[in-house]
Amino acid sequence: MVLHGRLLYAWLPLLVFLLQVFHGSFAKGCCSDNNGGCGKNALCSEDPTTSAVKCTCKTGYTNTGCDAKVVCKDSCTINNGGCGPRAACSHHAKTNAVICTCKKYFAVAFLCCAKCCVVLRSSSIHL
Repeated sequence: MVLHGRLLYAWLPLLVFLLQVFHGSFAKGCCSDNNGGCGKNALCSEDPTTSAVKCTCKTGYTNTGCDAKVVCKDSCTINNGGCGPRAACSHHAKTNAVICTCKKYFAVAFLCCAKCCVVLRSSSIHL
């Protein structure tokens, strides 16, 4: 029994090294390989406990699928990005966040955002 214990302790550093090498190469595989199966408009993350891959839509995109099959589409193509009917939907150049801008002849209502654009009051405007 004593000899067996000494052999185990002699091999232990090698086993630890091999585990570290293989764990490092396997751990980075899920999301780094083909974005984990997530689409180009999604972010891939991995649960460290279960190794389950989770796809989350990037800013400016909305999931039109389900939790198991994430399909990220441009938010502006879905219900005008949440903008009202009198607003145009676009994206911020750096963050890609949705921006609602009132269309011509409309202005942002007081204490509101561009989601609720109201008609400008002017006798020269004919809609």
